Amino acid sequence: MSVTRSHSLSIGIVGLPNVGKSTLYNALTKNSVPAENFPFCTIDKNVGVVEVKDERLTRLANMFNSVKVVYPAIKFVDIAGLVKGASKGEGLGNQFLSHIREVDVIMYVLRAFDSETISHVYNKVSPVDDLEIVQSELILKDIDTVSVKLGDLKKKHRVNPDKEAQMKITSLEALLDGLNRGIPAIEISVDPDIENFVRELWLLTRKKRIFVLNSREGVENRFQDAIAQLREVLTEDDRGFVLPIDVKLAGDLADLPNQELEETLNLLDQKPVLLADLIQMAFERLDLVTFYTGSEKEANAWSIIRGANVKEAAGVIHTDLSENFITADIINVEVLIGHGGLVQAREKGLVKNHGKDYIVNDGDYVIIHAH
Repeated sequence: MSVTRSHSLSIGIVGLPNVGKSTLYNALTKNSVPAENFPFCTIDKNVGVVEVKDERLTRLANMFNSVKVVYPAIKFVDIAGLVKGASKGEGLGNQFLSHIREVDVIMYVLRAFDSETISHVYNKVSPVDDLEIVQSELILKDIDTVSVKLGDLKKKHRVNPDKEAQMKITSLEALLDGLNRGIPAIEISVDPDIENFVRELWLLTRKKRIFVLNSREGVENRFQDAIAQLREVLTEDDRGFVLPIDVKLAGDLADLPNQELEETLNLLDQKPVLLADLIQMAFERLDLVTFYTGSEKEANAWSIIRGANVKEAAGVIHTDLSENFITADIINVEVLIGHGGLVQAREKGLVKNHGKDYIVNDGDYVIIHAH
């Protein structure tokens, strides 16, 4: 996956009705920042942009005394609760499935709590069953997408036979076969030569996934079996991205000022999972690193996929910087701050000049030189 939209990384939130999905969305986006602060963001009523506080950026901005500070951000997209048949128009979910086509990650919110007042839409609390229902609806939507594309390709291929088109047809047929057997697209391998073609279909089940188990703090042990069962049905890659969280408690704690939050957490026997933990998991799921730029005018934290080179990083800042890239000066941001600024760091020979193939590390402070 290529991440080139640093300040609009996005997560789609899906789940059945009454699982705490909207509570989670509202908690996450309570302090949404204005969308115009971030490029590429279009805001609807079900979309919120959340700043990700970054201590390194705060200290970098203080060092430069920057007029403007731009933190990393995640866009959360909430869709109406899905029910069986949503992909065919049951309930409201189908209207909104298209809203999550272009998100980077899909977050499945699964219910793991009992309640006498909040009924379960299928009268059974089972995270595994919830996942299967929601995932089935996304698979059905993907089957529609692949079927339409496959039909178009076959028509064109009959008129004008083409080797590349035949490769695409063969891969789509294999993809469709897997989807029809209930396998999410992310678990179906495709020919690496047409990876980009498949990516542009924006299949819902080909996205990376996070699984949020909405449980109740203090009684989550009752659901350890359910958590174990859920991990059993997930791929090895996904098992590390299951997060039990008391959504209501996390939302309440997010309202507290920092000092009061710290005092409250100190009173608790065990630190609960916080919304910040969920956001951190999203960054890990995307396999991102953060690099920095800064001056008296503006300090900025940028996110890019791990393994990207500095020329690609330049493109995250601005396409012109990538196209006209010459070299980049690089120093670890902690080292830069520790020495009090660029002048002092340069005097000690700590700022290194690199060409376009340099792989960006988490925490790099970068100055791009371009034509």
